[in-house]
Amino acid sequence: MAGLLAVTAPDRAPAQAKKIVYWTHWEQNPEFNKWYETKGKEFAKKSGYEVEVVTIPYQGYEAKYLAALVGKSGAPDFFNGIVHQWCGQYDFCDKMPADLEKTWSENLPKYMLPVGQFKGATYGIPIEHGNFQQMYIDVELFKKAGLNPDKPPKTLDEWLAAMKKLSVYDAKGEPTQVGFALRHKGHPVGITDKFLPFAHAFGARMLSPGLDRATGFANGPEMVAALHFYGDLVTKDKVASLAFGNPEETFGQKRAGVIFRESWYFGWLKKNAPDVAFKVYALPCAKACPGAGNLFPWSNLVYKNSPHKQVVWDFLRFISNAKDDLEQHQLQGILPVWTVNLETPYVKGRPDYASTREMLAQPVPPNYYHPKSNELATAFGEAVVGVLYGKGQPKPSLDEAAARMDRILKD
Repeated sequence: MAGLLAVTAPDRAPAQAKKIVYWTHWEQNPEFNKWYETKGKEFAKKSGYEVEVVTIPYQGYEAKYLAALVGKSGAPDFFNGIVHQWCGQYDFCDKMPADLEKTWSENLPKYMLPVGQFKGATYGIPIEHGNFQQMYIDVELFKKAGLNPDKPPKTLDEWLAAMKKLSVYDAKGEPTQVGFALRHKGHPVGITDKFLPFAHAFGARMLSPGLDRATGFANGPEMVAALHFYGDLVTKDKVASLAFGNPEETFGQKRAGVIFRESWYFGWLKKNAPDVAFKVYALPCAKACPGAGNLFPWSNLVYKNSPHKQVVWDFLRFISNAKDDLEQHQLQGILPVWTVNLETPYVKGRPDYASTREMLAQPVPPNYYHPKSNELATAFGEAVVGVLYGKGQPKPSLDEAAARMDRILKD
């Protein structure tokens, strides 16, 4: 027995391992988050530090992040956040060590490199490939509506016609089943994010190419037309409903034929609505194709005031390899980020394999990686919400939003 202990002791964690603390708001991805704690136990055998994961509810997470990171007391050692916000607007992030930057720059798909950077410096490790919306369709509802689930709508006109066929109404004319599961509640930033693919399909953009002006873009004629189309889905066409709650759950309950969501939704459906038969396609196009864009790209960031930041970087080195990347993302049903993993049997067997490639082959849509992107998207999203709820018309609502956004840009 004494000999066995002598052999095994070096690989055992200290009796009272110290901890580095990770904050995430990805409450919909518990297995993905829990994996950090699992790997932390392996890391502790070498370093003496385990990983504690704290999940902050998405609703209101920014205020809690900000209070902790400003106050320093009780702040995380590393966290899931947006580079241009937490590193650009607030300067809370530690710059990535050169060796780790080299590792990630050599192994990420090229389109993802800017996700972890601000003004040429690398801070973050992007954590989700396929962080752009794609079209999930309910196969059974398509068939019941007389639609072919193997021939998805390719244009917004075809898409709207399909949404009308998918919608079912009660005697009062109110939908009991909708074509499209639309987000209409929650933070306005999320509302903006879900509307932008429609805006980009209409050829609109929220800000100027230099990200220094909103007027003429956020309220331009293409954007006004896009918001008319979007609002009409609820108020005129009635293929989406404000009476329906969370859109992910609505689709999972087979009460909507279509939802636009990112790669993580594949895993969510498999775990929470396993009886839904679905396919995934590229988003429909109009004047332009929406492309693989996003409003809030997520990265793992290291808090520059953490007393343990060198330990955190060591932990991130420990998990920076293709095997761990695939293992963690596969646990939750998310697309991995290492290029070498994008042709693995797991990824090639997913229903979004072809659509992801198709979306990435489209022209890159506008990005809005501005330090004040959340403030800007909040102002814009409130205009979208107002139109959805019949409290404003697209043109005056967007005029007001654009003026407010320009004030934010000048402050």
